[in-house]
Amino acid sequence: MLAAAGFWLLVRHRAAPDPYAAVAAALRQARPADVASITLYPLLPDKQGRPARPFELRTAAAIGPVLRGLQQLRPIRVNKQTFNPFIEATLMVRLSPELAAARQLHSHNVIFRLASAAEGDVALRAYSEVVCQSTALSQRVRHLRDSVDSR
Repeated sequence: MLAAAGFWLLVRHRAAPDPYAAVAAALRQARPADVASITLYPLLPDKQGRPARPFELRTAAAIGPVLRGLQQLRPIRVNKQTFNPFIEATLMVRLSPELAAARQLHSHNVIFRLASAAEGDVALRAYSEVVCQSTALSQRVRHLRDSVDSR
C-alpha cells in the first residue's frame, strides 16, 4: 500500500504542469538556439477563406521574433465571470532538453492558446489558469501566418 501511494505521488507530480514562474523564467533566459522549434496551429481560415494549416519554425532567424514576443508575456488578472476569449491559434514551443533541465521543467513543451478578448490579445497557458497579455506575440504570429498564407 505504501509503495502504491509513493508511485501515485511520483506520477501525480510528473503529470502536474510546470509552474508559470518557472516557464516564464525559462522563456526569458532562452535564446533562439535554446528553442528546438515553434509550431503554430491556426484555427481561423486564411485571408482567402482557405482552411488554416499549421507551420513550424526551426531556424534561429524565424524563432527569434516569436521568442521575443513570448518573452514579453505578462500575466494579467481577468474576471473569470466575464472573461470570454475567442481562441485563434495554438502555439507550441519546444525548448531544448538542456534548457528545460537547467530550469527544472518537467516538460520541454510549452503550449499557449492565443486569443482575442475584451482585455485585448491574450495568451492562455495550456493546462493552467494563467492568462497573459500578448500584444507583441499576437502581432508577430499574425504577421508570420499572413506571410505563410501568401506563399
